[in-house]
Amino acid sequence: MSITGFFKQQIEIARVLGIPVRIDYRWFFVFVLMMWLTAANIPKEFGLAPFVALLLGALTTAAFFLSIFGHELAHAIAARLEGIDTREIVLHPFGGLARLAHEPDTPRAEFRIAIAGPAASFLIGILFLIATLISDRAGVGIAAALFFLLFFGNVLLAIFNLFPGYPLDGGRVLRAFLWKQGYDLNEATRFTGRCGQLIALALVAFGIFVALWRGDLFTGLWTVLVGLFLLDSAIGIVGHTLKIEKVTVAEVMTPPVSIKPETTVSQFVDHTLQLHRYTAFPVALDKRLYGILMLEDLKKLPRSNWHKTFIRDVMRPINEDLFVSPAVRLNDARELMKENGAGALAVVDERGFLIGFLQPGKIKKKV
Repeated sequence: MSITGFFKQQIEIARVLGIPVRIDYRWFFVFVLMMWLTAANIPKEFGLAPFVALLLGALTTAAFFLSIFGHELAHAIAARLEGIDTREIVLHPFGGLARLAHEPDTPRAEFRIAIAGPAASFLIGILFLIATLISDRAGVGIAAALFFLLFFGNVLLAIFNLFPGYPLDGGRVLRAFLWKQGYDLNEATRFTGRCGQLIALALVAFGIFVALWRGDLFTGLWTVLVGLFLLDSAIGIVGHTLKIEKVTVAEVMTPPVSIKPETTVSQFVDHTLQLHRYTAFPVALDKRLYGILMLEDLKKLPRSNWHKTFIRDVMRPINEDLFVSPAVRLNDARELMKENGAGALAVVDERGFLIGFLQPGKIKKKV
């Protein structure tokens, strides 16, 4: 294993709300560096011993990374409220990332998830500002100074994340707006990813300016590294969208869990639904598609009628909006799922046989 590969290895440090929280070995280097910088910048007027200064630097740095974790946890909680699981939260040298199980299904959900992080950082910043004022009123100058540093860091984190370039939260807010205005999600992602590239290049240029013209080598170098990290992410996102455009339904469909039209609702609930917690099911006989059953439609049916009602009586009859061929582009299929009222699609081959199924959150992890 290369040295780069070693430092990028992730270790799990906790589980919060069932979500794994991971860091990589590079994080330890950044933690030590920030601890030392914080300790070195504590005013000499407080007369702290070097060990005490380092201890306070470590506590302040830990509090800041906990704030970053709070930012990412806010994304995860907002996603959960929208019905989306979070696979993991990763703390890396330049911030954090809440990795969602799948993309939000609506612009509104995208906006809510994206804005939750900066909102949490602003709130955390306000709490640290209150702690600053209380410490200052109590005459504990060193605590007031460190709390103010944490206030400033969280507000800066929130403002930086609101820059309108993907993968920053502001880029996701912009993506939600473009999506709401009728842009294809993939197109909106590509546009905001390019905005992210421009922001990253601006950061690199600013960092070089600070290092060469202002003589602040550390700040300049750190800004350049943040810019390069953001540039790499934005380039990856744009490339990913170009790759997605080529993906077909055949590559990502899941095996169909079909129900026969003559099955009763009670049989379906007792046998099929117990094993497969989906929101939609294809209805088929001898691989021939008859329709799609939506769980939301069953809510209108009294439980007392389940044993005498057949699936064919409550399914949505087949029409051209409820199925696609395996050669259709995934992007086109996603748009059709949003418009057909079922939020799902059966996949039918040229012989008319049911061979697959698509619904949000259940698409195979191909892209």
